[in-house]
Amino acid sequence: MATSRFILQSLAATVMSKVKIPPYLPSMSIKVSTVKSDEYSELDSMSDQELGDIIRTNARGVPMTAPLRFQLEEPGAVEWLFPYEPMISINGQNRLIRRYVSKGKIKGSIKERWTQDDYTVTIEGILISEDGHYPTDDVEKLRMFCEKGHVKALSPLLEVFGINQLAIESWDIPFTSGATNQNYTITCYSDDIYKLLLSRDDLNM
Repeated sequence: MATSRFILQSLAATVMSKVKIPPYLPSMSIKVSTVKSDEYSELDSMSDQELGDIIRTNARGVPMTAPLRFQLEEPGAVEWLFPYEPMISINGQNRLIRRYVSKGKIKGSIKERWTQDDYTVTIEGILISEDGHYPTDDVEKLRMFCEKGHVKALSPLLEVFGINQLAIESWDIPFTSGATNQNYTITCYSDDIYKLLLSRDDLNM
């Protein structure tokens, strides 16, 4: 156990020191920086699962900063790690009602904030086959999750915004150059579990 823990910390320290290994330039010289003592103390306090998330790599062995995993909300459902780290964009907004009343010399409107709207989440990425053929299996998995319409989503970036469930609105599988490549774009909204019947305590929260 101690040896495995040491290996996890060493790999996580490598990622946190911002070592980049481009898969398309294997002969490129890489400068390895030293992890600061306070950063290593942070690593020492992390659990094995947290360290594992840091060192998670893509299909080519390159560390992923914010890996994305989908999982269906079904008994026995397993997580699917996107093989290549996608680009995740998050857009948020408040729902405001603007009222225009006579206020003399004061300009502008009266703003009423009713609630915070859903986050709009856009996921863009590419699926690449390692066997020289079209990535059929990965595209079929992506299609399955999208057609289900509602998934559990696990990503460090989404966790920052308190997002762990996504309602998928649309997905785009466009023409992509290269026989082994397939781009995709997924548009979805953050989702949560709501109570339709509220108690007095719920209203006072």
